[in-house]
Amino acid sequence: PERERENGPERENGPEREWKNGPDRERKCGPDREKFERELDRLMESEEIQKMQTFVQHSGNSTLQHVRNVAWRSFYLAERLGWSIDEKALARGAILHDYYLYNIREEGLGPYRHGTSHPAKALKNAEKLYRLNQREKNIIESHMWPLTLFHPPLCREAILVCLADKYCAANEMVLLRKNLEKPRRVRRQEKQHE
Repeated sequence: PERERENGPERENGPEREWKNGPDRERKCGPDREKFERELDRLMESEEIQKMQTFVQHSGNSTLQHVRNVAWRSFYLAERLGWSIDEKALARGAILHDYYLYNIREEGLGPYRHGTSHPAKALKNAEKLYRLNQREKNIIESHMWPLTLFHPPLCREAILVCLADKYCAANEMVLLRKNLEKPRRVRRQEKQHE
């Protein structure tokens, strides 16, 4: 009681514990996988989205595989952090973040020019297909931040995609890994449940 008045109540199970040890497993927190998967599946059915399969980036990986990698890595990061997110916006923003629909070499763009210009092109193309909300627009515009200095990520979903995009690009280019949709931890869990 005396200690509570001086330092506040003991918080074994409160926000301090969560911050230090991660979210409590008993309570429901974090993203809804089914909602995310439904939106991702709906997007993948689109012929327009499937066009990304024909464009190559990151050491031979298709743009479609890259955006799927980014979508799933963004989701897994949200799960790991226990963040509540807009699952639909995350799926749409992650899938559309590289919807620029051109061959980088044929356009004659160097890496820097492509890096700074393709988010705007992807957003313009995405807006022709979908009515995007502010989160989705921010995800697409800011995924190359800090290269696109004046378009920083302003929501959790944009932060997740920005980080996941860099993680996936590095893995695809340096380690030549194509499919990053499931982390090793998830693959191990699936094997254990078989």
